[in-house]
Amino acid sequence: MERTVAKEDGHIRELSDEQSWGLFDRASRHYLHLSGEEFLKRWESGYYEDPDAEPGVMSVVMLLPFAHSE
Repeated sequence: MERTVAKEDGHIRELSDEQSWGLFDRASRHYLHLSGEEFLKRWESGYYEDPDAEPGVMSVVMLLPFAHSE
C-alpha cells in the first residue's frame, strides 16, 4: 500500500511501505536513539506511561502510521 507525505515545498510524494518504514525508523533513531522496531516494542508494551514527559517520544508517535502496513 502506498503512503503519502507532505514535503516542505508543498508537493505531495507517494511513499512505498519500505520508504514509510525508513522515515519512521530514521525519526526514532534521531529523536530517541532507538531503532523503529525497539520503539514499537516499547510503545506497544506501555513502556512510555507519560509520552509527553520524555522529549522526542511524541515526535515519533505522530509518525506511527508510517510504521504499520495496511
